[in-house]
Amino acid sequence: MKKNILTVILNTVFIVVFNTLFFLNGGTQHVASIWTTYGFLHFAYLMVLITPLITSLRGSYPVLSQTIIYIISLLYFVIELFFAIVSFVIKTQNIKLIVSIEIIITGLYAIILIINLLTDNSIVNKQQHYESENNFIKGISVQIKYIESIVTDKYAKSKLESLYYLVHSSPSKSSDSVRFYENEIMRSISVLDESVANNNISDIIRISKEIEKLVNKRNFELKMMR
Repeated sequence: MKKNILTVILNTVFIVVFNTLFFLNGGTQHVASIWTTYGFLHFAYLMVLITPLITSLRGSYPVLSQTIIYIISLLYFVIELFFAIVSFVIKTQNIKLIVSIEIIITGLYAIILIINLLTDNSIVNKQQHYESENNFIKGISVQIKYIESIVTDKYAKSKLESLYYLVHSSPSKSSDSVRFYENEIMRSISVLDESVANNNISDIIRISKEIEKLVNKRNFELKMMR
């Protein structure tokens, strides 16, 4: 709670200081071009404040990407602050020029920001897809290793051991074309788990062989796609 209050106070420091100096030195009587830069500057500062919230919507954004996106908004704010100060000093009344420059600056900022957000979003999606694929092999391997550890029959244990090494050495990269095999493997693992619970050695051996065939078919299909 205390941290949130301090953050709010820190975020309002610029608004209070800038507006105090702005109205103290110029009052409320300003030309339209000054009010234009005033509005764009406050929009830029708002973007600095909400940019971390935008990236936090996707918690898996890399820290470096979040920093770069924040720096982009911060640079936009610095440019707007410099431009606002210059406009205030020279007191130009060319509203068309000011609006045109502001639109160009803000447009470039928006393009750069959106490109970075889309790029990072694509990277995050690919990373999540890779982790999902990798988790399939890891998950199946762990399950088979556990089943192997509780089976007492030597032959069944050796079949499970060879099945474990086959699965463990299988490609982590997946594809829609092998999704059927992967679903069947997971279903068979569940059945295998039930057979182990019932200590049905013949079923354990039979299902292990079925899983081995499915894994080999999956791996062959993936190799053919390379």
